[in-house]
Amino acid sequence: MDIYLIRHTEVAVGRSVAYGQSNVELADNYEDQRDKLLLHLPEDPHLIFSSPLTRCRQLAEDLSLALATGSQIEVAPGQTSVVDAIRPVVRYDDRLKEFHFGDWEMTPWADIGRDALDTWMVDFVNVPTPNGENFRHVFDRVGAFWHEQIIPLAEQQPGQPVFIVSHGGVIRALLCLFLDLSLQNAYRLNLDYGAVTKLTLTGSSYTIQYINR
Repeated sequence: MDIYLIRHTEVAVGRSVAYGQSNVELADNYEDQRDKLLLHLPEDPHLIFSSPLTRCRQLAEDLSLALATGSQIEVAPGQTSVVDAIRPVVRYDDRLKEFHFGDWEMTPWADIGRDALDTWMVDFVNVPTPNGENFRHVFDRVGAFWHEQIIPLAEQQPGQPVFIVSHGGVIRALLCLFLDLSLQNAYRLNLDYGAVTKLTLTGSSYTIQYINR
């Protein structure tokens, strides 16, 4: 089974804010980044799994609509509509949400106390943010999603691709799982907004086809 890990497109708040599990507006270049994503995706996904946060929800729904199959009719000059369309099903799973920053949500990184931020950054794998998560929590919940949803699906429907629309932290956690990487090194993996990582799952074997395309 081919699995496409899709990071959501750029957000309006930029990289200076700890937005984690908060819902934030998408940047103005959303449509351009969405359309570029489609160039790297097959047209026949069996399912689309997605984080329920709005920046992923919109992308997952738009991908499902763009990949709908069915008869087309002309509804106006130059415009068509899909009739009796079959859209890939989108399933939302809370375990695909981004790292939860707790009390730091929507706080500019520069406004977080230096001592607290340094303590967390030195050991973000084990040290949680105030009333939030550490990276091991993310890894555990993402791993549970993978083993409960994807592994059985690969056994039942091995020939059809699956999309997972999620966040940088979640995709890094999955790559740590596949490659047996140290969680401490997860953020050495560069993942752009609106980028795709592809892997093939054969039995219990993972093959990474590419990262961050």
